[in-house]
Amino acid sequence: MKFIKFFIIATFTLSISMHVLTHEPSGESFKLSGTITSINLTKEGGVINVSSEAGRYGKVFLTYNVVINQALGNQGHFSGRGIGFNNGERQGGARQGVFRRDGSVLKFWSLDDVSDGNLNYCETTIDLVTEKVEMTFYPL
Repeated sequence: MKFIKFFIIATFTLSISMHVLTHEPSGESFKLSGTITSINLTKEGGVINVSSEAGRYGKVFLTYNVVINQALGNQGHFSGRGIGFNNGERQGGARQGVFRRDGSVLKFWSLDDVSDGNLNYCETTIDLVTEKVEMTFYPL
């Protein structure tokens, strides 16, 4: 009986894992380029602030509250907020996800909940040397 339960759980876990690993974002996406406006270091990691122009959201400000994985110094998780102003209208959002560092380049993968009702999957690249930020949003 234990073997059957183990087999069912293992099969289910493997099928979910394969689905996640083969995920290809699709649908209408939009990109933005921005710059780092500040970095503040903390014991856990740091806070990265970004500014950009973001199409329908106008002027956007984003915060990444980065927590480094203590067992693996090149990756971790983050949470953050974003706010945009377009023609006097304000939209805000919460974001959370994971990141990985390769040299001075950080790659973030996040899920964003925006006050206009949109949910977005976002892939972000931040180059700490050039202070450039590239983001691609995929509506869910």
